[in-house]
Amino acid sequence: MVYGTYENTGMAFCSGIFNDQDIEILKDKPRTNFTSAIKKMDATSCLIKTAEIHGHFCPGSALGVMASLYGLSLLENEVIESDGIMENLLAIVEVNACFADGIQAVSGCTLGNNSLIYRDLGKHAVTFAIRGKEKGVRVKVLPEFKEYIEDSVPEFYPLMEKVIVKRQGSSEDEKKFKETAREAAFSMTKIPFDKLFSVETTVPDIPDYAPITDSVICPECGEVVMASKVCKSGLKKGMCFMCSGHYSEVEGKGIVEKSSVIIKGNDC
Repeated sequence: MVYGTYENTGMAFCSGIFNDQDIEILKDKPRTNFTSAIKKMDATSCLIKTAEIHGHFCPGSALGVMASLYGLSLLENEVIESDGIMENLLAIVEVNACFADGIQAVSGCTLGNNSLIYRDLGKHAVTFAIRGKEKGVRVKVLPEFKEYIEDSVPEFYPLMEKVIVKRQGSSEDEKKFKETAREAAFSMTKIPFDKLFSVETTVPDIPDYAPITDSVICPECGEVVMASKVCKSGLKKGMCFMCSGHYSEVEGKGIVEKSSVIIKGNDC
């Protein structure tokens, strides 16, 4: 199926989803809608916007939305306008799950703009920090959140066990699970912050600004790679990590070391 075509190569194409005025506003400030919702503590709108990148509604992403609203409200007002370019606002997230997408969407701190720091701890918690400020705030989810879900949407966890955990659900079960997940997500936005989270002031350990590195060509595969991501010595000097036979990736288990045995030689 062809969803859209360019009349002329190189010409801008717009589907009509946004009108001209909206486009001009968003070209200047792409997070305008998020910023407005955050200032108004509008959790429902933030959740809907988050689902645009998360792909669906679920209580995990809703908790990320709520944690972000809570954490940002405790920081200086100007961080709400952060666009990630200067890496001034940082989010240190401790789990790679739905929660993390709520954090990225609402805060604007993402993996790609180097303002999101992932710590492989498996906890539903996030620390918000501002560069140059000694203290930040750590927001952690209280275990009681499950009780609120069970009370408001009792079918959610049994369906999650069947559809997601055991992978044994029928198409009808999957449909029902999506409906209950959506209902559970929006129910989270109606619960007071202090019922869902605890907050502590902390002195965060934050990294330096992301380094700007040159690009080089891997002599084995011929692909462009960051100069900081090649072997520095040995028989594989200058090769990318994939060609050298080992690399790391973030997956459902967390940070995992991987092997790709392509050529033989001393480790770099």
